[in-house]
Amino acid sequence: MIQMMGTEDATTCHMAILRHTGSGAVCLCHFDSCGTETGCKKMLGLVKELSKDKLPGRMELHLFGGFRDDKGTSEGLSIKLLTAFNNLPEEIHLQTACITDINNTKKGSTNFPVIYGIVIHLNSGEIQKATFLDRGPDQPIRSARHFTGSEEIINIYDHKKGVLSIGPFNYSTMDEIDLLCRLPDQFIREHLSTSPEQEPAHFEDAVRAALVQIRDHPKPLQTVFKEGKPRQYKLEANGAWTRCN
Repeated sequence: MIQMMGTEDATTCHMAILRHTGSGAVCLCHFDSCGTETGCKKMLGLVKELSKDKLPGRMELHLFGGFRDDKGTSEGLSIKLLTAFNNLPEEIHLQTACITDINNTKKGSTNFPVIYGIVIHLNSGEIQKATFLDRGPDQPIRSARHFTGSEEIINIYDHKKGVLSIGPFNYSTMDEIDLLCRLPDQFIREHLSTSPEQEPAHFEDAVRAALVQIRDHPKPLQTVFKEGKPRQYKLEANGAWTRCN
């Protein structure tokens, strides 16, 4: 049922694809500099598990994202990612590194990323630049966890059951959350982003939805993930995700 995997909205963030050429198994991760080493290890573990007893092949790595930002955030993450993958026990073949300076373009005197999003076609392994109209279910819940400083990278797709599985997880609330929900767009862009000028047009709406989620559900383990169960979705033939638990 799953034919493509993708992610987007990467400014200083990086997007990584690890693929085994024999089995065709793919793992994709969106890195923001937190949990980098653990995330790389998890990616390798998942691809190895899916490639067990399959055709021989090698691990190929593709990296995208970042740009020449003033704070050097992108460059720091590029180095962290390359180091983390290089330190893995398995031999990793770096195929693509469209990161930081290589992913940079200028509009006037301002630097911008060339690629904000990517998609990989699972059957062929072809990778393309991409943007998405639908970012999947429970986006405010997922963003709220990320927005409150969680450093753990989590896998939201259960390949054994064929379901998107979100949570259960907790997130911290914030002081003055009502005020934060009413902040004007300009304030959100200027103060709640690592790269205000480069953020996509929907940035403010996504951040505000996450803040409203935190305000309305300050204790998600009680009100969102009832009985400590994840929120699970199956992909229907028409491309829609349907709640299945």
